[in-house]
Parts: sequence; C-alpha cells; structure tokens
Amino acid sequence: MTTGKRILISSGETSGDFYAASLIDSLLEYPELEIHAIGGIETKKRKVNMIADSTDWGAIGLMESIKQLPIIMNLWKIKRLLSKSRFDLFIAVDYPGFNMAIVRMAKKMGIPTLFYFPPSKFAESPEEVKEAAEKITKVAATFSTTYKIYKEAKADVEFVGHPMVDLAKPSMTKEETIKFYNMVPGKPVVALCPGSRRSELFQMLPTMLEAAKEIHKKFPDYQFAVPVIKTDTDEVFNFSKKKLKAMLEKSKLPITLPEGNIYNVMNLSDLVIISSGTATLEAAVVGVPMIVCYKVGFLTEIQANLFYKLPNYIALPNLILGELAVPELIQDDFTVKKLSETAIDLIANKESRNKQFEAFERIRKRLGPDGANASVVRMVLSLLNL
Repeated sequence: MTTGKRILISSGETSGDFYAASLIDSLLEYPELEIHAIGGIETKKRKVNMIADSTDWGAIGLMESIKQLPIIMNLWKIKRLLSKSRFDLFIAVDYPGFNMAIVRMAKKMGIPTLFYFPPSKFAESPEEVKEAAEKITKVAATFSTTYKIYKEAKADVEFVGHPMVDLAKPSMTKEETIKFYNMVPGKPVVALCPGSRRSELFQMLPTMLEAAKEIHKKFPDYQFAVPVIKTDTDEVFNFSKKKLKAMLEKSKLPITLPEGNIYNVMNLSDLVIISSGTATLEAAVVGVPMIVCYKVGFLTEIQANLFYKLPNYIALPNLILGELAVPELIQDDFTVKKLSETAIDLIANKESRNKQFEAFERIRKRLGPDGANASVVRMVLSLLNL
C-alpha cells in the first residue's frame, strides 16, 4: 500500500462533530492515513491534527450570524492550507454551507471530495442539490430519500445507512441508570432536552420547566431529568452548568441533572420534551415518546420565511416519514399551556404513545442496516486507491 495519504475532515455543529469523531475512530485503524480535522469537542479528543475548532459554530440566524466572523476567517485559512499543503481527500460531514464552500475550493484544486450527510431537500433548494451533485466527487447518503435525490441529480452516490443505528445505544440498564444518577426507583421520568447550544439551553428550558410544573401537578409521582452534554470548553461548560443548576433549584421540581451518555437517560424516560435537531432522531432510535419544540428569534423567523422554502415539518422523525408522527410545537405554539397540555395528553393516552412506537419502527427500517461508518471507510479507501 502507498503510505502517507493526507485527509482533511470537516464538521461544524455538535451532531456533525459527533458523527465525524465516530468516523475518525474507524479511519484511525489505518496507520497510512494522516488525518487533519476541523471539528469540535469530540473531534478534538481524537488523535488528529486540528486545523480549526468549530465548537462555537452552529446553524444560526440573521442576528447571531454577526458573531460568526471567525467562520469566514477560517475559510480563508483553509483555502491557503489547501493551496499550500497537498491533500489527497476532503471529507465533509454535514454543515452544508461551510463545507460546500470547501468542496468548491477542493474541486478547483483537483482534490477529490466525499460528503457524508450531504445537503438535502430538507433545507436546500433543488438548484443547490444539483450544484452539490456536480461538485462532490462521492456522496455518502444516510437516508434513502437523500440517495434518491442525488441519484436523480446524477451524482456518484451510495446509500450507506445512518450511523445512529450503531451509535444510539444505552450503555447501562434502566436500573443501573437510576442508581448511577441517584434517581428515585419506580417513578416515571420526563426528560427535558432543550438543546446542546447555550443559546438553545437558556431560550428553551424556561418554558419547558414551567410546563414541567404543570405536568407535576397532574402527575405528582413523576420525576424529571435535564441531561447535559459537554459541547463547550471546561470554563464555559462549568459556567453554564452552574446557571442551569440555579434554574432547576428555583423550579422546586424533583429534577436531576445527569451528565454523560444521553441515551441512558432517553432509555430510562417515559417521555422526552426535546428541541428540534439530531436528538429527535436519537430519541426515535432509542424508542421513547416525544414532543418536539423549537423557537427562534423574531428576525431569524423573518429571514427563514423570506429566503427559504420551509418544509412541512421540522422534526427529523416527521421529515423521514413525511407525516406528523410526533407532535411539533414551533414558534408561537411553543407555550407553557400548549406544551403542558400536549404532554399530559400523551402521558394519559396509551394509544398515542403506541402510534409513536409504531412510527419509530418504520424509521429504524428507513435508516438502513448497521455499519454506516464501515461503508464510508470503504468509500474513502477506494477514493485513495488503497
């Protein structure tokens, strides 16, 4: 085998960083690969050459984007890097806006590209998908619908399945989780999952907590959990956790703040109230009934309505199935009253919960077989002629 193949792998948001890190684990099994990376907390834990830290990057709105000038500066840095240091392959993981900019640079420089979690019709226009199909050397589609879109656009695409099938697994039993987090055995659990970014956490959680109070009035034997995932530096994370603890204490609810494997908390829960994002798919794979919520700022909402063709749904389970399989409370519908009423109804209505369980089974089938990362590694080795 030829040695010293240089790869640049790039991810942006928390979910992409998570998937990229998992892929890197598989790639590191090949010592002939020299991996350079743009990524966040999880990527930085791997033995790679870090080019840029994307921890504070995210899919953000109009006003928040003013704060993201470092992203633009990093694109200039990466352009210089690509022109000076010869890479054999660029791997993009999600984060389409930023990563497509690098794909365009790489194509001009003759560097092959592989896009894992490529831009899809959920967020991009058909024109953007067509451009992506033309620019990307090889597409690794994680959804069968995405595969069809790129196949129709005449891209070189493979359906690899979704890595969540392999990754979204609890590491402990329900009994072990209860004991580990000092929760009360035998009492039902509602998990509040406001999101991984600080802006989401402190924008979404207050409404969730007020709704939790109403749920607790109706079902006093219920306990609550707010799982936290480290997505920031130690200093920022500890500061956020301190503020979070103060909010939870003020609520006077029977509530726990578990850190670590979120799948353990999901597996333990009877219901999750969750912000729209990758976590909704995680909850579906684990198999826990959910209510999906989201709210953005006023100017960001105007921007979205003016410049984007918005889908009928925003929750990944609903997008995958093309139907309202799980409730969505978005923007003006995300209120204490509507959230608490929806949650109380779902807890009380076994038929509604069973419909969600049935939908989750269909979602798992659509996510394809296990071994997504192994399939992507095979594609990487093929592109590198290894």
